[in-house]
Amino acid sequence: MKLKSAVLQVAKAAGVFALFRLLTRKQGRILCYHGGSLGDEHLFNGKLFCHPAMLRQRLDWLKSKGFVPAGLDQVATPGAAPRQGIALAITLDDGWYSSEACLLPLLAEYGHEPVLYLHTGLADGDAPVSNVALRYLVWKARRATLELSGFCKELDGSYQLDSADERERLSDNADLWFDGMPRDAATVTAALERFAAALGIAPATLALDSRRFSYMRREELHTAAARGCKIELHGHFHRYFLGDHERNQANIEACRRYIVDAGLPRPHHYCYPSGSYDAAAARTLAGIDVRTGTTCIPGLVRGAGGDERYFLPRFLDGGNVTMIEFEAEMSGVLEFARKLVQALRRGAALATRPALLLRQPSAGRE
Repeated sequence: MKLKSAVLQVAKAAGVFALFRLLTRKQGRILCYHGGSLGDEHLFNGKLFCHPAMLRQRLDWLKSKGFVPAGLDQVATPGAAPRQGIALAITLDDGWYSSEACLLPLLAEYGHEPVLYLHTGLADGDAPVSNVALRYLVWKARRATLELSGFCKELDGSYQLDSADERERLSDNADLWFDGMPRDAATVTAALERFAAALGIAPATLALDSRRFSYMRREELHTAAARGCKIELHGHFHRYFLGDHERNQANIEACRRYIVDAGLPRPHHYCYPSGSYDAAAARTLAGIDVRTGTTCIPGLVRGAGGDERYFLPRFLDGGNVTMIEFEAEMSGVLEFARKLVQALRRGAALATRPALLLRQPSAGRE
């Protein structure tokens, strides 16, 4: 990583970043964030929880380099991007309360009207998202060993928490414990606080009252929409069912019904949960009046005509991305580097193929 950063710093100083921004200025960018950080969540999972100070740093740089706010339709439709500047669409996944509390006001300050891809299966329930909160607790635990009893057969037992594998096993077993529970806010909160106590973590440290691990309520979705945020589709279940066209359409339509029933405009844009999709996705989305689909594959949007608009590249920014890496990605330098590596690998594969053919035995030859 140090070598990569050093190379990027030299390239930036030599004017390569500025050159690539000039060469790719007609190609839009899509940025992705999830929730904000109301406490130390960004230290636990910087990809899922963005600290507002980091986002402000990114937005200041983007503004200074000529990136301009744009909608998904503008970025995805050839010739529709703003005439001046580099078109940038910003998206927020899932529907975290912390997105509304500390990211959306900041984005509005810089003139962005982001897309919020709403996972409706957990919306408006106020219950913490248990699998995320559980993993936060396991990360927060400072003891080396743990002995649990009285939870369930899957969770009870001994754990060596100085091992990453053991921490993951504890998290997975805690998920199994939660699977048999009702998902109302009171039940989930009580269970999380019980689990926290077993780990030696006080309820005040968990701070569930802050709603740091919860989704937005309907009135908060309306507040977000009033700021210009577009509430769009992320599925009722946070899953894309590979190879199941009808189930995917039903899942997306259930998400759309929730949004419309909440009194919000009819959504037309979709984000693949966890970046999972298949070759049939374009047909699936086109058949239910969805105009775009965003992936988790980084890259530049080159004017997505035809089915390309259902596989839009998107860069997932987060606390694990350094500022120089962010600048290189948004300038188009890392996209060029990826294409170059792919071309070199294809060339190497083609170069070795004749030699391999020459070594193949002739038909009927021993």
